[in-house]
Parts: sequence; structure tokens; C-alpha cells
Amino acid sequence: MKKFWAGVFVGVLLSAALVAAQHRASDKTVPPQVLVDNAKVRMVRWVLKPGEGTPIHDHTLDHISVVIHGSRIRYVAVDGATTENEQKTGNAVYVPGTGLEHSFVNIGNTLFESISIEMKKTPS
Repeated sequence: MKKFWAGVFVGVLLSAALVAAQHRASDKTVPPQVLVDNAKVRMVRWVLKPGEGTPIHDHTLDHISVVIHGSRIRYVAVDGATTENEQKTGNAVYVPGTGLEHSFVNIGNTLFESISIEMKKTPS
């Protein structure tokens, strides 16, 4: 019986690893650099060389994203759906927090860099 449960446990772990690998944008993941994290804001910097991607993450907070160095980006949702677009240097966009998990990869030929500023909710 112990062997059975050990086999079930190993099977679950392998299945989880396979699912996670299928939904990552890239095998070369680079975590963000946290620049500020206080009671009011969280600011992170993403720097990706061509072929590098982010770990799976979400944005539960509203945020502003500013592209410092643009490149072509592929977004990958946890369900495997993908979209691609050109992130242009200097673009800034407000993004409502959705909590949807995703990752993205730099599929362009140049360095991609952006800053994300998340606005934390403060008590009224």
C-alpha cells in the first residue's frame, strides 16, 4: 500500500511539473527586480534578453507599465493561449489588476526592459 501511495505522489508531482513547463513562456526565466515595495506602491523592473522570459506571475493590483526598451513580446496565459505584439519604447499603459496568471517572453532581436508600478490599496 505504501508503494501505491508513493507512486501516486510521484505521478502527481510529475504531472504538475509537466503542466507548469507547458505554460511557461520560456525555459530561460528571469525574475523581476523589485525596486520599491512599501505600503503604497510596488515597482518592479523587467529586463529580458532575446529568448528570455518571465516566471509565471499575476497582477492582482492595478498597475502602470512603462516600456523602457521595446521588443517583440509573446504573452502566454496559464491555459496555453498566446498573443504577440510589438512593445514600443516609451509606451505607457494602465492595466487593471485581474489576477490572471501569465508569463511572457522576448521573441524580438533586442533587449526588452519595462517598469511596472502597482498601486496598493490603502485603507480609507
